[in-house]
Amino acid sequence: MNITEVLVQPQAIAWLPWAVQYFFYIGSAYAAAILFLIALLFESHTSHRLRAALVLTLAIGAIVGPLALTGDLHQPGRAWHFYPYLSSWSWMSLGAIFLPIFSALAVATAWLYLRNDLINLANQSGKVLPLLSKLSLGQWQTSRQLMVSMAVITVLSGLSIALYTGAEIAVVKSRSLWHQPASPLLWFVTAFIGAVGFALVIWLLIPSKTKTLTMGDTRLLKQTTMMSGILALLLLPIWASNNASFSLFTQPEWIKNIAVIATLLLMSVLLALFALGDESNSLLRTLLFSAVALAATWAVRWITMMEVQTIARYDMGPYPYELPLGSNGLLGIVGMFGLWIALALLASKLIQPKRETASSAATQH
Repeated sequence: MNITEVLVQPQAIAWLPWAVQYFFYIGSAYAAAILFLIALLFESHTSHRLRAALVLTLAIGAIVGPLALTGDLHQPGRAWHFYPYLSSWSWMSLGAIFLPIFSALAVATAWLYLRNDLINLANQSGKVLPLLSKLSLGQWQTSRQLMVSMAVITVLSGLSIALYTGAEIAVVKSRSLWHQPASPLLWFVTAFIGAVGFALVIWLLIPSKTKTLTMGDTRLLKQTTMMSGILALLLLPIWASNNASFSLFTQPEWIKNIAVIATLLLMSVLLALFALGDESNSLLRTLLFSAVALAATWAVRWITMMEVQTIARYDMGPYPYELPLGSNGLLGIVGMFGLWIALALLASKLIQPKRETASSAATQH
């Protein structure tokens, strides 16, 4: 009798941390598009400050996300290869069409909504802000019909991003934890938690005399987080029980991973219930809730995308993954978040407290 040992050669990890960042930022963008449309339709119940925070979350995520995607392609120059070699059967190829359309619509939607704020910059002191007012491209007023129509089109485009990003990983049959309906649904519902977290960061950066969220703003953010968190907690055990190799609930490292996701999601729901429970929300509570919401959204994507790749497909493994410190790892993660913060700091200065005050007064009536 002959014994033949089958050795699997070490392989490079398929999805780099750049992919997690792409899913993180682009997910917050399409979720913010939906929340912005809701806030716009119920304009009398939400403040201009929150709507501005949501539309900036949409635009910044639609800018930063594609930059992270080019990093995951290993060579940014490879991105153009999708266009001369389009493949209708490839979700990634379709995404090369969907993504630039969504990014352009996201920026255009933000520009249309913030045009009045850009116009008001002409009355500000200094040289830089009045110069930025020229970005409004004239004094014409944006009609509500145009604004709502643009927001609806952007939402539809955002749903195409949600579809292709979920499908391009869910079609991978060799990974049973990916090849199931629960995985794209889990990424979709948790994107709203990330959008709320990012919007609150921008809300805090926008200059305003108001220190608290309005009642309508609080209701929208709280209900969004609670619904998304509860749905994610229901989807998590369904997702985890669909692994063909072994039961995740019998492995200590995977029990820890699932517990981390569940704890962060539960904390997001509880903090939404208590930290956003009334109009007396403090800066510390808002920051804490935002940090937990972003951590929960990130953890879902990191564990379901990166940690899943450490599960052996052909033998017993194990195949641990260590996060590198360079541009393909920690440095890239910190750098992209720094870029997001930089864009948020710059864009938040475009919002005028004067318009916010008027909007808040109208909301109270």
